[in-house]
Amino acid sequence: MAVKIIYHGHSNVELHSDGRRIQLDPFYDSNPLADVKSHGVDPQFIFLSHAHFDHVDDAERIARRTGAVIVANFEIASYYEKLGVKTIGMNTGGGSKFAFGHANLVQAFHTSTFPDGTPGGAPGGWIIRIGGKTIYFAGDTALFGDMALFAKLWQIDFACLPIGDHFTMGPEHALMAAEMLKAPHVMPIHYNTFPPIKQDAAAFGQRLREKQIDAVILNPGQEFNLV
Repeated sequence: MAVKIIYHGHSNVELHSDGRRIQLDPFYDSNPLADVKSHGVDPQFIFLSHAHFDHVDDAERIARRTGAVIVANFEIASYYEKLGVKTIGMNTGGGSKFAFGHANLVQAFHTSTFPDGTPGGAPGGWIIRIGGKTIYFAGDTALFGDMALFAKLWQIDFACLPIGDHFTMGPEHALMAAEMLKAPHVMPIHYNTFPPIKQDAAAFGQRLREKQIDAVILNPGQEFNLV
């Protein structure tokens, strides 16, 4: 079964398969690169990697309008539950079944604080099984060796890796991550939105192809069909 992966700039990604719709780290209305505004999407689930504004900015707004369930670590889920939206709280290492398939919350090396100063717990990434495919969404993270363990635990079909540097991995470390993960398809995220994270995605893609890894370089609004 195919999975449609839609990129909206920054780390803002949608996954669609067989009528199931997942939103990852929604950042639309204040995102200078986004091709649409938050009212233009209709997810059933909103997965959040951490609490920084450029990853949660539209989460509550979309959840209230659509009835989507916010899935995040326990602290982030509790924050939104108090605001009256539906949530599922998880924690690092844990996995759970969903209507679309399965999801595991895995570690990331970063920080996590809401714009109002509320602590957002530990940051994370997601291993999502949907449409018979396994997708790794790294969120904001530094390079870490356990990415090689992820390749042993899951047969990852597609990986979303930050390349912006300054706040996350840069291209060199993302290339090392791609090799450790052994995913046949890799898409860069978290770049070019702001001056400190300006990067040459085409050059990164060329480096991936030299390693026989398919580089999925999308402009905001473009999609990739994972089959």
